[in-house]
Amino acid sequence: MLAMNRLVTILILTLIGLVACFFVAVPIFSKNIFAYGAESINNVASIFFIESSKPEVLKEVLDKPLPVERKLRILVVPGHDNEYWGTQYKGVKEAEMTLTLGKELARLLLQDGKFEVTLSRDDNGYFPVLAKYFEEEKKEILDFAKSKKKIMKDLEISGKIALKLDGVSHNNAPSPVVVRLYGINKWANENNIDLVIHVHFNDYPRRKLSSPGTYSGFSIYVPEHQYSNSRSSKDIAYEVSKQLQTYYPESNMPKEGEGVVEDQDLIAIGSFNTLDPASLLVEYGYIYEPQFLDQTIRGKIINDLATQTYIGINNFFGKNNFDLSGKYNTTLLPHTFQDVLLGGMKNNPSILSLQAALVLEGVFPPEEYDEHSCPLAGTYGACTKKSLALFQKKYNISDEAGKFGERTLQKLNELYGE
Repeated sequence: MLAMNRLVTILILTLIGLVACFFVAVPIFSKNIFAYGAESINNVASIFFIESSKPEVLKEVLDKPLPVERKLRILVVPGHDNEYWGTQYKGVKEAEMTLTLGKELARLLLQDGKFEVTLSRDDNGYFPVLAKYFEEEKKEILDFAKSKKKIMKDLEISGKIALKLDGVSHNNAPSPVVVRLYGINKWANENNIDLVIHVHFNDYPRRKLSSPGTYSGFSIYVPEHQYSNSRSSKDIAYEVSKQLQTYYPESNMPKEGEGVVEDQDLIAIGSFNTLDPASLLVEYGYIYEPQFLDQTIRGKIINDLATQTYIGINNFFGKNNFDLSGKYNTTLLPHTFQDVLLGGMKNNPSILSLQAALVLEGVFPPEEYDEHSCPLAGTYGACTKKSLALFQKKYNISDEAGKFGERTLQKLNELYGE
């Protein structure tokens, strides 16, 4: 679910694209990189294009030996809140899922020791400093957004900025959400945040919202290449995307299939160039996907998605903490396989770990399937059965082909047991 706030003069852009992902992109921060007053458009444009975040500068922060002069400052924003909870499916609200993932990601980053982490909201609501900021600085926040929009429009008219006409469409955010989004941006700029990560789960308009949709997979939105924080954002996003792809597929929704998607309109990643820091908005999958339907499996998948994100961020910096990411770079392994698993079982944590092991063995999904039709979801269906048979062939367990027998259990524990 995504958010946007768009100039009235360019509202025609909302007609372009297929998906109207809801308003959930909460913005974060942005340092003032514009000059005002009697400057010409050319002067403003030259300032506009100065990079506000550089990947090499971010890496320098962590390249210093411990104890570092300062830690890298990360703001984690679980999408939506208790008032505007985003999408929901079968009683599960997006805001609940994003909070669970956001808290786990923040915990990992904080425990790592290299990062100073702020979580925009927790179980009690917004971070008190932010909540106060939204209320007391409302006029300043709106003026901040208005001034950025004015500069962007002038740059567009003068031909200094090209509008992206074929991007993914997003629904407008309600007015209170707009204030919070731009408020987070302004606050984060003023507090020298280095990286902002928005956490979301996706959905799209269709006739029957009570039934599963067509699309599946994750996508990461980043500022469009003309924006001042684009380069760092894309470099980090590519590493996170690459890591997520170890176990999870990229979105198959048109225009999201690139995995990393440039966008001009989402407030969360700096619409109207309102963010200086690197910024990502991660859609971790569509809320109706099978791995999110069962509470137990959903919890395990969400924790693993947080871990994959944490690893991806560390990969950008050329560092990894195996104490936190684990031997197999997943929370789904190691796992002690104790019971023989039967075909047809659903929502089973051991099957979920089995599927993760089969991924690492290079046999999941089998050739007849793809990652969208054969997701990690803890279900022992035809796809898992065929993958298991390939695993058994690899290790000469031919007498149990396609069945989870004692020799298969023994081999899995030998390779992936605790």
